[in-house]
Amino acid sequence: MEKASKAMYSIANFFTWIVVILSIAVIVIASLHMGGIINWDYPEGMPAQGSDIAMIVMFGIMLIVSLITIAMVRRAKADNSSKAWDVLFLILGIFGGNLFYFLGGLFGLIAIRR
Repeated sequence: MEKASKAMYSIANFFTWIVVILSIAVIVIASLHMGGIINWDYPEGMPAQGSDIAMIVMFGIMLIVSLITIAMVRRAKADNSSKAWDVLFLILGIFGGNLFYFLGGLFGLIAIRR
């Protein structure tokens, strides 16, 4: 079960890296739009002012949380990690809606550590 837990953490980590890459891309595009390098028309009824700043802040927070999560997964996948990491990822998987973190935490709790 410990190998299954590590495999689930690896799969979840892959998707978290995709979130990191997409967050960086959105931050760059929103910054370029704020600087006037990229122009696009906003849909009817959508306020144009402040939306770039809101996107940069929102995706910046998402980027930081994703990088912290990646660092925590590396610690949880270590051979001598405690069950507390598995409980944490079980809870994060439930609240974050990530099935792979949930399964990794569940398999880690079931696994016999020696």
